Amino acid sequence: MNKSNRTIYSSHLNKTLDYMVLTLNENIEDAYLLYVQDGRDYLELGGMEKAIQNLVRVNPELANHLVLVLIHPGDSIDRWESFSRSGSSFHRYLRFMNDEFIPEFERNLGANISKRGLLGDSLAGNISINIALEKPESWTHLLLQSPAISDGDIQQVKETNISGWNVLQTVGTYEDEFVSSISNEKLYILTRNRELYKSFSSKNINIKYIETDDEHLWKVWERDLPLALEFFCWDRGTGPLSL
Repeated sequence: MNKSNRTIYSSHLNKTLDYMVLTLNENIEDAYLLYVQDGRDYLELGGMEKAIQNLVRVNPELANHLVLVLIHPGDSIDRWESFSRSGSSFHRYLRFMNDEFIPEFERNLGANISKRGLLGDSLAGNISINIALEKPESWTHLLLQSPAISDGDIQQVKETNISGWNVLQTVGTYEDEFVSSISNEKLYILTRNRELYKSFSSKNINIKYIETDDEHLWKVWERDLPLALEFFCWDRGTGPLSL
């Protein structure tokens, strides 16, 4: 696996952010491009490399397509301020992603992009939704692992045309008990995910929603990551792709 550590300076955030690019082939012409928020955590806690290797072992042709961009916002405070709708950097982070980071990365990638998706856990799932909502026509896939959403995020989904999206949404039945270590408040993750699912279901999209008897933990997202990656690689609402 090819791993490339890179940095980018954001004028919107007035700081430099680290990110990593994962590929299995150096010459990719047709990209399945997945942007991963909380990228460092997906590497260190989420079993990302193992999940990719197992996926490609089953279908080697995916090595000619997969490009994963793993970006991390900083420490836990930076993460809250950037990923939460109530955070001080929330709107600036959205501008950074949509106006600076994504356009620059894709210009340098120099490949046709046949799939463009976002993956995130908890608040990283929330920012993933909001990045996609700003330019909904640009995205094909949204992979949400226990997204920590607010009523405002759900309302934004209701008001946006997201026709054609493929969405995988997973959540645990015990996640309403989770309390944020930053805001010290219950985020009612299960309740709000059920509401989000209703909003998604009213749209012209392909939605796969899964509840499991789990808590808000990385071991759960690590376990379910292979399913999310499979959904990204193969699901267009019509069954497996011919690769």
